Amino acid sequence: MMIDAQMPTRIVFGAGRLDELASLDLPGSHALVCTTGSARPERKALLGRVIRLLDGAEVEATVYEGITPNPTIGEVREACALAKERGCDFVVGLGGGSSIDAAKAVAMMMRQDGDLWDYAYTGSGGKKDIVDAAPVVAISTTAGTGTETDPYSVITKTETGEKLDFAADALYPTVSIIDPELMLSLPRDQTIYQGIDALFHAAECAITNRGVNRLVDVFALESISSVLTWLPVVVEDPSNIEGRTMLAYAADICSGYTQSLINTTSHHIIAQTIGGMFPSVAHGASLIMIAEEYYRRIAAFVPDELDRVGMYLGVDSCGYPAGQSFAVGLAGFFDRLGVRGLSMADCGIAWDDLPAIADAAVNRTGIADVDLYTLTEEDVLGILQRSYR
Repeated sequence: MMIDAQMPTRIVFGAGRLDELASLDLPGSHALVCTTGSARPERKALLGRVIRLLDGAEVEATVYEGITPNPTIGEVREACALAKERGCDFVVGLGGGSSIDAAKAVAMMMRQDGDLWDYAYTGSGGKKDIVDAAPVVAISTTAGTGTETDPYSVITKTETGEKLDFAADALYPTVSIIDPELMLSLPRDQTIYQGIDALFHAAECAITNRGVNRLVDVFALESISSVLTWLPVVVEDPSNIEGRTMLAYAADICSGYTQSLINTTSHHIIAQTIGGMFPSVAHGASLIMIAEEYYRRIAAFVPDELDRVGMYLGVDSCGYPAGQSFAVGLAGFFDRLGVRGLSMADCGIAWDDLPAIADAAVNRTGIADVDLYTLTEEDVLGILQRSYR
């Protein structure tokens, strides 16, 4: 057994704990608040509440409301320019993974020279080292990406359709406030997609870990079991605060920790590629659409790992071909949630688009160095074609 861990983010977790923002030792005196320009009354009210709490902590707030569901390099540039113009010394990411990821990218470019894309480590990125970033305070309103406790930011470059990762220890939030009360109004589809995202973060990290780092498996099992138990509950009863709390624990802490310790599989890279090329497709939806065929394809490479994770989903590998129990478990869970029939065509993805997605995932983003196996462009295209409906 081996353990190798670094988890530097202070976590303030629990229902009603947003109010503690006013009493925290915050990392500066002027915050840029990165959030979406949502017209929903509860979101406007939350922004006002956060500004008042920052004022109570004697912190001035400048607000940037231009973040979109797949944050872009243009939004990061605008927000960073505003932060520098107003003299901000730290960044608050208020919202879901998009707002927090954007906040991390802005914080990075407040302390780095050049352009953001110089620091992307795949695709057309410049692969420069990220050595510093302004502090980030994350205030989460969703349970999905794990960005609250991991060192990643995912940003889209609209000119090329690339949706790429930025990663460095400097991108860990200084403080993450995870208050499940802020998640009670999440729409049904968004709740499902984020819960599935959390499940895959945990499962994929368990697969790539191969049982080496004990903490990865501990956090992964905790996350998966919580999502399996509580996501169907919350889908049926969105106001169930216990369920919202357990999903936030699974996604924003346990799955975030797994990603801090090891990488996911190329399932995530292919799904991110779809999101970069088709920004209206929710990340969780893109994961669901290709999952069963992806894991059927890689069963020959990592059968023991897939059967072990399949057991986490409650599927006994006996009676199935080696490595297939995870895909079987996923199919059953997707059926239970009513999302197994998600259609690429309904999301605006045409059959003729599939070769371009495969090319971008393999040849532009690159997946060979991520997995315990190497998928070719032909492999990825086959997964996409078999998944297409």
